[in-house]
Amino acid sequence: MSEPAETATRTQRFNEAVRDFKLPSPSRDAKLMPLKDGIVELRQKGASLRLIRELLATVDIAVGTDAIARFLAEVNGEQSPHRSSKRPRHRRAAVPVSTAATPITSPPPQPPSSKPTPTTSNTETPSGRSRIRGPRIAILATSDQRCVS
Repeated sequence: MSEPAETATRTQRFNEAVRDFKLPSPSRDAKLMPLKDGIVELRQKGASLRLIRELLATVDIAVGTDAIARFLAEVNGEQSPHRSSKRPRHRRAAVPVSTAATPITSPPPQPPSSKPTPTTSNTETPSGRSRIRGPRIAILATSDQRCVS
């Protein structure tokens, strides 16, 4: 075969391919578009996304619940639900750490209440001081503070 004949054959095959070409569906939800009315009706009747997914699976359309939710949002003209990431997008401001030692003080006095105070309190420690909030720091007893039983 000569070169001009091969070129004509290639051109003819190409032109046939161009004529037979069909643009794929522009929407990523092309499978759901023909069933739009039924999906919207199911949702209006209160069907869950999982149930809609299962009904679509019975007609051999496999989609996830997220895809159905996105499709319904697009069809209804709503903005698609924004997925929040598990990681925070901004960092929290660092709390400055003081280098000076902070003295441990007792809590501020509480205003008198109408309820009677119990005689034994869970906030009392064996040393007689009330326990303040925060980490427990062991207080070492010196030889003159030891109790003899």
